[in-house]
Amino acid sequence: MNEFDYINKYFKPLTGNIGRNLKDDAAVFKQNANKDLIISTDTLVEGVHFFGTEHPADIAKKSLRVNLSDMASMGAKPLFYNLSLSIPKNKVDFFIPNFCKGLKEDQEIFNLELIGGDLTSSPSHINITITIFGQTRTGTSISRSGAKNGDFLFVSGVLGLSKIGLDNFNKTSNHLSIAQKKYLIPQPRVSLGLLLNNVANSMIDISDGLIQDATHLAVNSGLCIHLDLDKIPIPHIQNVTNNLLLESALYGGDDYELLFSCNQDQEQLIKKISKEVNIKITKIGNFDIYEDKFLKFKNNSEIPKNKSYLHF
Repeated sequence: MNEFDYINKYFKPLTGNIGRNLKDDAAVFKQNANKDLIISTDTLVEGVHFFGTEHPADIAKKSLRVNLSDMASMGAKPLFYNLSLSIPKNKVDFFIPNFCKGLKEDQEIFNLELIGGDLTSSPSHINITITIFGQTRTGTSISRSGAKNGDFLFVSGVLGLSKIGLDNFNKTSNHLSIAQKKYLIPQPRVSLGLLLNNVANSMIDISDGLIQDATHLAVNSGLCIHLDLDKIPIPHIQNVTNNLLLESALYGGDDYELLFSCNQDQEQLIKKISKEVNIKITKIGNFDIYEDKFLKFKNNSEIPKNKSYLHF
């Protein structure tokens, strides 16, 4: 079984309405008549999510920003977070001061604060868990299951940069520096997520690659996505082929761009929002009635094989 199978079989039965049956990027708790509390947790493990050789301030920023991306995908305003850190004793004196420096810098950028957590020793590897809390108006958080038949599918930014950065992380090259930076310190689309509140019908942040995360939207909404591979926004990187860039976009993950659907009559509003936040937004497909597949490909006779990363 992969991690999604384990989650569905063993953890999903432990949840209820607040956890949304583990279908979304965050839980939703109704605080009062006007506000919902949005809660999400992510863990980053040395050797899996980061090399461990990066500067601790950069590791801190990545850890916080992947959680901020979950808030963005729910259309929520981030408020505060808990941090649990396990670290080998021989790394404590250097790691913690610099790690906290990175957290402080991002707290100022994204206007949130630490409210608690736990600090323990670890036998060999660094483990970082952040639980982040955000807020929306009651009933306005954006789920993965709200897509409607006929909706257009949009994605922010460009895809594939982070995978190229990961694969070439230790190379010294000017033309790879943007990709390396994208992998090292992602850019959560918090401001865009807030503007898409009450506009997007469904949304997810791309952490596991376009194919896998688009499939989550389709499955949870009970619809089929027709994906136009010719429209996938990929970057231009010297000495990197378009085929490799497209493969990185489809399966690479860690881009933390927003993938969302909305009614066709909202297309002009999406263009306006794109200009307002100065973020590229591209229409890459549409939703249709499910027949035999959750994902179909336009302008492509050969269906790409799923190479998305799985933990198990």
